[in-house]
Amino acid sequence: MQEQMELGSRIAILGRGGTDATPAAKRLAEITGRPIIRIDKHFWPVDRRPQPAAHWAKVQQELDTSERWVLDADLGPFDADEPRLGHPDEVWVLDFSPLTCLIRALQYPEERRDLRVWLFRWRREYLNDELDRLTALAPKVRLRRFTSPAELATTFAELASAHKPATEPA
Repeated sequence: MQEQMELGSRIAILGRGGTDATPAAKRLAEITGRPIIRIDKHFWPVDRRPQPAAHWAKVQQELDTSERWVLDADLGPFDADEPRLGHPDEVWVLDFSPLTCLIRALQYPEERRDLRVWLFRWRREYLNDELDRLTALAPKVRLRRFTSPAELATTFAELASAHKPATEPA
């Protein structure tokens, strides 16, 4: 019998543009039956300008009120150090190749040019520093790093299999 993957109660899925972090978070929420929190909905209003730091910190603080969730976010220059994305106990990093992300991002013509530039700067300028800060502030956070869409798909297949509701006897 296959051992069930142990998951944290609060899972943040982080990725640069083009990793399809939003569909990944939706899929994980669907499999586990948890509510999903879309950070971009709170952070980027309709005019696509970032919210002020005080508002952003307040949004992140309010995430602490829920015990179980899947959070769809990214790491970048606007994230506040503390509180850190609602204090997850597990972080999934979608660290796909820049080429994979660029090909996917080109499918969304409404995205601004700076997103495409950020795709290439993300790992070097944000990811490693932010993960170092996260682990320093919250050393008990479980970190899972996915380097390809196939690796993530395998994990989802395993989770879906483990979370299937038992069928009732006839």
